[in-house]
Amino acid sequence: MTAFRWVALNSTSDLGALASILGDEYGPKKVAQRLEADLSDAVKGLLVELHYVDKDYRSTYYHFYAKQGRHYRDDCVRLHFFDASVSFEEAELRLSCPDSLTDHYFGYMVLRPTGIATVGRSVLSPDVRKGACRSIVVADHKAHVLGHRLLVKGFPSMDQHVDIAVCAHVACWSILRHYSERYSIYREHLTHDVTMMAQDFNPGGLVPSLGLTVANAERVFQQAGTFPLLVTRRPKDPDPEFFRQIGAYLESGFPLFASMRSREHAIAIVGHEWVPKRDWPSGGLKFSWDEVARLCVVDDNYLPYHSMPALGSGTPYSIDDVDAFIVPLPEKVFYSAEAVDRLCPAVHKHFHKLLGLPSADQLNVRYFVTTASSLREFIRERASEFDPALRNALMTLPLTQFVWVVEFATESQWGSRQVCARAIADATASVRDPLPLWAIHSLDRALVFDRRSRMGTPATNASLMQYPTTVSGFSRMERNLRPTQPK
Repeated sequence: MTAFRWVALNSTSDLGALASILGDEYGPKKVAQRLEADLSDAVKGLLVELHYVDKDYRSTYYHFYAKQGRHYRDDCVRLHFFDASVSFEEAELRLSCPDSLTDHYFGYMVLRPTGIATVGRSVLSPDVRKGACRSIVVADHKAHVLGHRLLVKGFPSMDQHVDIAVCAHVACWSILRHYSERYSIYREHLTHDVTMMAQDFNPGGLVPSLGLTVANAERVFQQAGTFPLLVTRRPKDPDPEFFRQIGAYLESGFPLFASMRSREHAIAIVGHEWVPKRDWPSGGLKFSWDEVARLCVVDDNYLPYHSMPALGSGTPYSIDDVDAFIVPLPEKVFYSAEAVDRLCPAVHKHFHKLLGLPSADQLNVRYFVTTASSLREFIRERASEFDPALRNALMTLPLTQFVWVVEFATESQWGSRQVCARAIADATASVRDPLPLWAIHSLDRALVFDRRSRMGTPATNASLMQYPTTVSGFSRMERNLRPTQPK
């Protein structure tokens, strides 16, 4: 029978009360220490849901823990986090709030009765995580409690089980759980599913604890119905193209499975934070990755949204420790970030005079994948920025479902979240396609390419448009990551 307890928090130090409510098998003291260290004081109420049936834990319980000589409980505890507007009447089992309860809900955390590494399936809002990065990949996750359907925007996380699942399993699981909540095409995969998907056959209870190779992780994502792309770091140091691809896929809203072979560890990279401009390079294009100061990661050793430095060394690691990553792509993205990275300088070289663009050393480039529907929605929302002829041309392009967007900005425009030009490339193009563009436009000119024509090349079937300049810059398109709102 489910029971509930309420812990009122004047500060996060009051979380020590968990030890008087929960048994040692849930590790309440260690959990309280982690929450106290990393949660903001905006969390003022904690609802403890006892005897909670967690499907992820049950998947491992029936296939592993129930087969052991040591006895394990089959139920979990779930913690729900609220702000000061919420109160709880225990006698009536009623949560009270002056308005929508969801607006004052910061997520949940499941505790497993395993004694060690007890934090199970959890989704916390990055708004209450101390030091969270500014831009993070999130999805809506729901929780049903006491007749309420509560929503929290976040990224799923858990501790590794240590025995049946380790860090790489957890990184795969968290990404797949995000996909199943964010996109209806992907089904839910439980913890035990992930341990089995990595293998060609059922290896028994021991083998999963020995870890996963990058090839095993690729297999997990492939079995889950995604199209994983493995990108490995070249031996040269540094490898700027490798890191720019990390930035591009994050900007596209894709979480990344990252391998750190030297540390025998794997994490999920789920966000980043830009810093005010640094000194611009003396020649050539500057890339938005050069502005990234830190990355947001989901690491089973920490609460979610742990920060990792994008430059230099860090504790316990930095981006320099990442030697490979996997991005689980949808089916129709054939043109890679690596190909777009090569395309950017070529586009500027061939079209900057025709479109009146600044020289390369004055421009910052940012590129990402989005859907055609999202691009058109963006154009519609900012219709006043576009000349009617340009707007109509972009809205009627026969785009594929996914497109690459390349944005060019001067130093001042970058600082004001604007761009001076935007190219739209075909994400289904072959990497050997010499010109995979649908269109490229500046403030007063545009080239529109006919990719449907069977005669000639897109370049020979391009039409040039000219229109009066009405704005000093177009708004930067930022739709794939959620800006954190610290509380």
